[in-house]
Amino acid sequence: MFGKKASIPEQAKAHSRELRKTDRELVRDRHRLEAEEQRILNEIRKNASTGNRKAVEVLAKQLVKLRNQKAQSLQASGQIQGLATQNTMMASNLRMANAMQATAKTMTKMNKVMNPAQMSKITQQFTQEHTKLGIKEEMMGETLDAAFGEEGDSEEEDAIVNQVLDEIGITFNEKMAVAPRVPAATSGMVLNRRQAHDEDAEIERMLANLKS
Repeated sequence: MFGKKASIPEQAKAHSRELRKTDRELVRDRHRLEAEEQRILNEIRKNASTGNRKAVEVLAKQLVKLRNQKAQSLQASGQIQGLATQNTMMASNLRMANAMQATAKTMTKMNKVMNPAQMSKITQQFTQEHTKLGIKEEMMGETLDAAFGEEGDSEEEDAIVNQVLDEIGITFNEKMAVAPRVPAATSGMVLNRRQAHDEDAEIERMLANLKS
């Protein structure tokens, strides 16, 4: 009496259980009626074979009433099944209505949260910050390009040094560590002396050929 009232879906389930239970009882009743019908038919055949007309008339009336009862039971089962189907459809409609109600509540909350003016402000702020980031990236790129440009000049200088070392017969990777350091002021003199020595050797070779 003071218990919690069942919800509409719970009531629908309870009604469905009651309808199924009633239909099962009607099916059991029809099984009993069919068994009784078969018994009466056997009695009618038996009395007809003995010529007992009075008994046949009484049994025939009972058979008619029994078959009417079975027809009513079938009709009641059909109505119960229709009610069960209707109850199921009502429960389904109720679930859809509840789902729509929940969706409507969610949409209402979202509409309250979503402030168009605030969203516009956030979008503008995002655009500004994105522009600032692009400018900073461009500045960093220019700084790195300048740094790499200086590194390129250094590489060019290394190439010139290696060329000079090759001309005087020193390999940078293998002999630079043990090569004597030549002052910048005397490096040209060393090169000229080497060339003069080579020229003297060539002249001596030519004179030796003429003498022979």
